[in-house]
Amino acid sequence: MMKRLKNISLSLKLVLVFLLTAIAIALLMHFSTGHRHIFKEHFKNSIPPNWHQYFHYIYTQIGTPPNLKIAQDLSDRLKIKIIITGSNLTWASDGKVIQLPKINFKHNSHNKIFYEIGKYKGNFVIRITNLPYSMIFFTQNDSNLPSQWQQLLKTLVGIFLILGLLYLLIRWMISPLKHIQQSITRIGSGELDHRITITSHEEFGKLSKEINGMADDIQNMLEAKRQLLLAISHELRSPITRAKVALSLMDDCEFKDGLQKDMDEIELMISELLEAERFNHRHQVLNLSNTYINQLISDTITKHYPNERIIQKLDHSISVQSLDQARLQFVIKNLISNALKHRKQPTDNISITTYQTEKQCCMMVEDHGKGIPEQHIASLTEPFYRVDPSRQRETGGYGLGLYLVKMIVEAHDGELIIESQEKLGTKVSIKF
Repeated sequence: MMKRLKNISLSLKLVLVFLLTAIAIALLMHFSTGHRHIFKEHFKNSIPPNWHQYFHYIYTQIGTPPNLKIAQDLSDRLKIKIIITGSNLTWASDGKVIQLPKINFKHNSHNKIFYEIGKYKGNFVIRITNLPYSMIFFTQNDSNLPSQWQQLLKTLVGIFLILGLLYLLIRWMISPLKHIQQSITRIGSGELDHRITITSHEEFGKLSKEINGMADDIQNMLEAKRQLLLAISHELRSPITRAKVALSLMDDCEFKDGLQKDMDEIELMISELLEAERFNHRHQVLNLSNTYINQLISDTITKHYPNERIIQKLDHSISVQSLDQARLQFVIKNLISNALKHRKQPTDNISITTYQTEKQCCMMVEDHGKGIPEQHIASLTEPFYRVDPSRQRETGGYGLGLYLVKMIVEAHDGELIIESQEKLGTKVSIKF
């Protein structure tokens, strides 16, 4: 039964649920208000026409003049209150004679027996007058039924119970969505081999099947791209190596230095492409070790930029961090190279600063060069993006540097922030 229900389309399920809900609420409203109406209609149509016999019998039993002992006995047995007035007699079965206010009595008669019906404080009042005595009977009515507010409260509680059951039912019907969402999150986080378990053949089952098919296609495309890139990069290394060996055997000439520089750039580009591909997955491996970032900055500058005008503002209170030294050194080199390249004059200074906040270790590289137009800042970390569309060597590399910097920083759970103003300079901050 449950298996068949699972295979019914979601739209039909919802139609059935709302139809059952409407029926349940209609029945609740019918029984909550209808039984009171039915009781009143039954009382009005069935009971009063027979009262003349019932109370005339009681009236006859009490007699004329009234026998108060019999009247008291009838009051106790029948659970009604009796008041007798007339001929200097005023008596009540409970000892409490009350002065009745003006009651809108309705006169009735049957076989020359006259009686009146009215209501007083929720009780039905029947008055039979046979001079010189008048007997008044207070009988039970619908006062034991719930008041309007009580009935409204019960109706609301009933409706909320029905809506609660409706909510639980709909939640059960769409519960596969949560499983689908969790699976999509896992696939999006890098688990491309994860697939959604299909438990039904209705809309959610079909959706799960489509998502699984899409994940298969994505996984195949990414793997094909990765294999192609790795194969091309690997195949390029061999001829470049042979070319560099041949170049080293050449006699010195005006073209040799340029060719050597071009070969070095191609080799560097291939290395960075391979590194970018490794970091293009969310489960890249870092070679973490305890690293003192100030020492790493100083060593990098001493080794690669010994003659450049770099001001070091290093906070010596910074604690040791768990970092990948080789990759972080790449980050430092890239940011310093960019800052040096975009100075206004070769003699201008750039600065590299470190500081520590309560929760973060921060590094900042700043220049006072040309700056970057605001519309380009958000795209600087995209692969192969260049501010200069002409892609001249003097204005930058091939657009992988900052892309790799961002991926390395994010792999360390860090944050890369780029701020720049034209003609004032650029500031790049990294926070671990």
